[in-house]
Amino acid sequence: MQNHQSILENIFSNAVKMENKDERASYLRNACGDDRSKLAELQSMLRDHSAAGAMFDRPAAVAPTLAAESTSHISRQIGPYKLRELLGEGGMGSVYVAEQEKPVRRKVALKIIKPGMGSREVISRFESERQALALMDHPNIARVLDAGTTDNGLPYFVMELVKGLPITEYCDAQKLGTRDRLDLFLQVCQAIQHAHQKGIIHRDIKPSNVIVAIHDVRPVVKVIDFGVAKAIGQKLTENTLYTAFSQMVGTPLYMSPEQAGQSSLDIDTRSDVYSLGVLLYELLTGNTPFEKDTLKHAGFDEMRRIIREVDPPKPSARVSTLKAEAQSTLAGQRQVEPLKLSQDLRGELDWIVMKAMEKDRNRRYDSANNLAEDVQRFLNNEEVHAFPPTVFYPVVVSVIRHTETCCRERPVRGAHFRRGIAATIQLTQNAESI
Repeated sequence: MQNHQSILENIFSNAVKMENKDERASYLRNACGDDRSKLAELQSMLRDHSAAGAMFDRPAAVAPTLAAESTSHISRQIGPYKLRELLGEGGMGSVYVAEQEKPVRRKVALKIIKPGMGSREVISRFESERQALALMDHPNIARVLDAGTTDNGLPYFVMELVKGLPITEYCDAQKLGTRDRLDLFLQVCQAIQHAHQKGIIHRDIKPSNVIVAIHDVRPVVKVIDFGVAKAIGQKLTENTLYTAFSQMVGTPLYMSPEQAGQSSLDIDTRSDVYSLGVLLYELLTGNTPFEKDTLKHAGFDEMRRIIREVDPPKPSARVSTLKAEAQSTLAGQRQVEPLKLSQDLRGELDWIVMKAMEKDRNRRYDSANNLAEDVQRFLNNEEVHAFPPTVFYPVVVSVIRHTETCCRERPVRGAHFRRGIAATIQLTQNAESI
């Protein structure tokens, strides 16, 4: 059984991550029930945290140099690292650009716990992230280089400095077409598959945690921020890390239905598969399955109900319902005609995305690798595994492959055939349902 302080720390850690005041208030009411003293104690803890962390309210984007007031809780020199610039901050920690002076000179990213966040639960999560990253060795996951504790007892760890943009911003800025976006997405799947093989579930896959950097003129994906990662069948730290029964872990827009359930204890790798599906949905459509404002203005319980029960529109349907101006912007970012936006997604890409985002995890792809393999089949103009339950699809795709082989002088792309097949399958399904 948890003691009173441990329960408070769990609820506090979850509440402090909620930016919306109404959402936070609703969560606290649900977590505390009729216990008014517990609610008052938590509200006091949150006020103290706000006061301690007020110096961090300024966005990193407007802090190109390290301001003295933003580092008053730590020294400018931490071991061999000299802090230079505030990169960003989350619920638990702040990340800085730092210069390592010895034994080699290089720029690194240094993550350190925020002032006022030194509770046992927060330190356990911080140490778990540090250990999770140390377990992994993959070109698409940011590497841990060092770790330690400051003179005043704040733990920190040092990672490779990833200079780039969130994957969605990079794709839009470079005006990448669908195939190039899918190529980058495959790198994300490979990184998450590696984490799963190491027994780590990320639990917070979203664009801001998937950075695209340029290495030798080639775009390379780097998955970052394992701050709420969960270990499978192992213990990342000596400290006990308990996820409260009613605690939601992750970002609601990208959260799997089981993460939004009454308990996040029963989470497996398929939760990350769902989040990968959401990320793919956004890469293809420019939007998340659920509107940000819809979840933001919904109460805590209603938000969880939407995530668990409401089926979002297919990517092609989402694009087709956009206003003309939004369609034009989206098409420009993908260098296609607006009329082709929905056509290019209809059929196999719809099927792949929706299979990854099945509410019932038993109907999703079993792994990030299986999802990646289906995306690769699409890119290779091969039969994907996410087709609807009809006998026609695999038969006609076999005809497509035979036709492409026989018509090399005047090749016809399989994608054009498949759009016709998708329409035929849809008509067949409609007829069967009558």
